[in-house]
Formats: sequence, structure tokens, C-alpha cells
Amino acid sequence: MAKLGLYISTPRSEKETDHNFAEPALFVLNEKNEIHIAEIANAPFVRPDLEQLVSGLEFIRNPDNNYPIRGTYKG
Repeated sequence: MAKLGLYISTPRSEKETDHNFAEPALFVLNEKNEIHIAEIANAPFVRPDLEQLVSGLEFIRNPDNNYPIRGTYKG
């Protein structure tokens, strides 16, 4: 979990779980095995809407859109 940069939480009570756990994260790799989408949250309420995610993936995968990996500026 730490290697992926995930937020790690301790349980709020024994009813939740008995061990530390990762908060939600999503990684989408492209055909070159590069991270094309990374979403890391520190709360369980920030999970993506699956229909919106599928729509975005369809847009990215369409070669006519030529959609690059974003957030790579090192300026």
C-alpha cells in the first residue's frame, strides 16, 4: 500500500475491521503498461462513478482522440 502511495487508515472500531487498510485508489494502465489514470483518495466517499469512468476510458482508448497521459509537466 505504501509503495503505491496509498493512504492507509486505522479502523475506527472493531466493527470496521481488525487491521490497517488502504483507502480507495484506482490505477488504469494503457497498452504500453504506463499509468494513464491514477486516482488516490483519503476517504471512502471519493470513489469514481463507474458510468463516467467507462465513458472516459472509451474516450481515451479511441485513437481518433489522441488523448495523452495528463499531469506529466515537470516545469
